[in-house]
Amino acid sequence: MHEESNKTSDYPVTLRLAGQQVVIVGHGRVGARKLSGLLDTGAQIKVIDPAAAVTSNQSQVKYLQRPYRSGDLTGARLVFACTDNSTVNQAIADEAEQLSICYCRSDQPQDSTFTLPAILRRGELTIAVATGGGSPAMSALIRDDLAGQVPESWGKAVEIIAAIRRKWLTEQTEVQYNQEVLRNLLDQELIYLITHNKLKKINQLLLTQFGPGYSLEELQVQIAKEAP
Repeated sequence: MHEESNKTSDYPVTLRLAGQQVVIVGHGRVGARKLSGLLDTGAQIKVIDPAAAVTSNQSQVKYLQRPYRSGDLTGARLVFACTDNSTVNQAIADEAEQLSICYCRSDQPQDSTFTLPAILRRGELTIAVATGGGSPAMSALIRDDLAGQVPESWGKAVEIIAAIRRKWLTEQTEVQYNQEVLRNLLDQELIYLITHNKLKKINQLLLTQFGPGYSLEELQVQIAKEAP
């Protein structure tokens, strides 16, 4: 009889932060990297650091050039404690715990309520590599290795498939939409056709697979024309 393991695993999710407040305390190398990764999320970001340098002129970012104070986390959805002072980071973590806010400590990821994976983006396609905070460098190495294997055309393929799904859900037609159908679409070289901008062949493939109404134009997906 096998004994039950006490080991637990992280539960990966993707968060929608548009309009939500995120606080970054510490604007050194690590804090600046967190800020860079948040800029495209639509979050309202507050950066707190006595020596904070203004690195973004976007209105969504507010810089407070002073030390962290109790109360700075009120209303936040996420908190990043990125200072080089473990006492300050602990105070941030304690306040976050009291307010039930998820937080990440750069100095002690194992004591955080979440860690960040290394991210690879191809349009709407996001690939995340995580080591539970154990080795961010390894996460980055694996991410960089995958980057050479996942071309930009995968992002456009996601856009096409998402448009097909929206149309299918909206119109509730007899068109089949399932994993087998999508795999068949990819097996018929959709990625290759996108990579080489072969619009006519893409439309032929979509017409054969889904029927009238599913051309790139009708799905409102833009792909550059093939060079003459």
